[in-house]
Amino acid sequence: MEMEKDVLEIKSPWTLVYIEYVDEFIAEIKAALPPDHELRDHEIVPGIKLSRRWVFIVDDDTTGEQILIDFERKKRWKKTKFYAPTIMVFKSRDEVRERINRDHQAELEKFKEEERRGNA
Repeated sequence: MEMEKDVLEIKSPWTLVYIEYVDEFIAEIKAALPPDHELRDHEIVPGIKLSRRWVFIVDDDTTGEQILIDFERKKRWKKTKFYAPTIMVFKSRDEVRERINRDHQAELEKFKEEERRGNA
């Protein structure tokens, strides 16, 4: 059976956000944004999360875009004292797929290296 091209395969270290936590994560994301940030008024859904970390891939239902929101890398908002999570808009669904695959390969390499050190 052939997988549809538009279906994202979620690979470790990425994981799906459990539906029971979506509203909590939406509130956390919006609270971390400056009051005048455009995403505060958008319908966003955090669907994918980096395991054990505060990094999300969010569907912006207002614009149809997918966005990476990284709480670990905060940036100063404009010229204010406010720091907001780093936000990157993916150019395409393929770019999201590439990010997931790249992080997955990096995790596999880390495990292989740990295994080599353990067998030495």
